[in-house]
Amino acid sequence: MKRRVQGFTLIEVMIAITLMGVLAVICWRALDSVSSSDQRLRHADAGTNAALRVLQQFQRDIEMRADDALMNGAVRPADQPQRLLPPALVSERQADGSFALEITRSVGSDGLRWQRVRWWRQGNTLWRASGPPSDRYPLPPPERSRGLAVAHDVQFFDVRAWQPGAGWTTLPSQGVLLPATGLELRLRLRDGRGPLSYRRVLKL
Repeated sequence: MKRRVQGFTLIEVMIAITLMGVLAVICWRALDSVSSSDQRLRHADAGTNAALRVLQQFQRDIEMRADDALMNGAVRPADQPQRLLPPALVSERQADGSFALEITRSVGSDGLRWQRVRWWRQGNTLWRASGPPSDRYPLPPPERSRGLAVAHDVQFFDVRAWQPGAGWTTLPSQGVLLPATGLELRLRLRDGRGPLSYRRVLKL
């Protein structure tokens, strides 16, 4: 006597297909969430790396400033020196109120050539431009048209100077001032996580 082979009913098949569809949607959403998180982390990583590059390059420019050469008369600063800042640093406020800093720094290991480097923000971009190195005054000015965009999505870029007995002073500063003993670079970028602030303090 043969046993009758029974298959799945239509309702059972439909239930199985529905469950498979639900599982597929759950898996797709999980994968999409992981992919979105990965993209956000990569974007945030890129923003953090850009900020670190800016901080490191700015610190290097400050550390290589040519104060001794300027004080000894080898070269002269781009503009009238300010008493608060060392001779190699000249700060200004641009027409839109944004901050700009020009640094006269040495080039090469021999210390016999110098160049003018300018940092400024235009719109949401932070720029750095350097003039050709020279061993004679006047030093060629930085060519802004050939500047390098060092950071994008910049919301804030500013530098303050530490004045002994008075604390942090906004630049440029007027009046009788004591020589600054430190600089504070403040930078704020925007990425997928929102605005991120960075700060570095440098000794003068």
